[in-house]
Amino acid sequence: MKQIAAQAGVSQATVSLSLANHPRIPFETRDRIHALARKAGYQPNPYVAALMRSRRRGKPLPDRPVLAVVSAYPKADGWRNSASHTLRETLAGALAQAQIRGYEGQEVWLHKDGMSNDRFSEVLRARGIQGLLLGPLPAGVPLPRLAWNEFSVVRVGVPLSTLPLRSVCHDNFSAGMTAIQECLRAGYRRPGLLLLRHHNANLQHRWESGFLAGSADLPASRRIAPAIWDEWPDAAELKEWINARRPDVVITADHESVTRLLVAAGFRVPADLGLVSLSSPEAGGPISGICQNGRLVGASAADMLIDLVERHERGMPPHSTSLMVEGRWNPGQTLRLAT
Repeated sequence: MKQIAAQAGVSQATVSLSLANHPRIPFETRDRIHALARKAGYQPNPYVAALMRSRRRGKPLPDRPVLAVVSAYPKADGWRNSASHTLRETLAGALAQAQIRGYEGQEVWLHKDGMSNDRFSEVLRARGIQGLLLGPLPAGVPLPRLAWNEFSVVRVGVPLSTLPLRSVCHDNFSAGMTAIQECLRAGYRRPGLLLLRHHNANLQHRWESGFLAGSADLPASRRIAPAIWDEWPDAAELKEWINARRPDVVITADHESVTRLLVAAGFRVPADLGLVSLSSPEAGGPISGICQNGRLVGASAADMLIDLVERHERGMPPHSTSLMVEGRWNPGQTLRLAT
């Protein structure tokens, strides 16, 4: 601190507060001191930082340094209460793994009190938070523009060229391939894929691509083009599609909606038509399909983030990387051996 204070022409106290990102110190001063500190090889330790903050505030030492688990949903509880079982499990897995690694994962809402992205970044800096786990980004919501260079960041979701952060996600391509392979193994001959357009696009067509790759070796007479709808058709439209394409099993990401439509159209699952979910809720459950292993996705994201924090790696990487977690096949009860 003496060395940096002398170079910057400020007091040691100013250096200390700047390195702690204290809002009392102008941003320009903090930025200049951080640059000098990096040049001098200074690297903060999250545990020591937590201790020093506690001493300055005259409060007991918190047990664990904090990681911000950031929800970008329009509502504060959007991630925790997501309709997706996998996303709820992802959050639980991240929080649990942070605790195992000696950190406290705190859920924070990106849009709290209507604050701007700049203000949100400032609040996190003032709290001494060094690591951000950015949750799923809902469709139609603008990409966050945080002060990335101030933090170690990992996001949950498929890689985005428009936001080249390190990411962890379920391997949707592998899920599409596995789903069709398991259908063929069970004796089905004409698998069909049913998806909503926006869901397919949000996942960069990975399910569709896996399905097409998995069906590439089928004879042309048994290959069915994926059915991609803007919204789910009514029962009559779905029945018309089934009668025209003649699938003996359907693969979908929304097994609840598709099951209701099949029943309304007069089909029995699995007696008349097999059903495979690309997002089967749980291993051992009744829905045949891919369990996306949300807890492992969340735990892997927390591990990646903690490694970045402890290596003092901040900001967007020069080359973005992603970790994809394979799901597990659940035999379930919605498939039968085809005759």
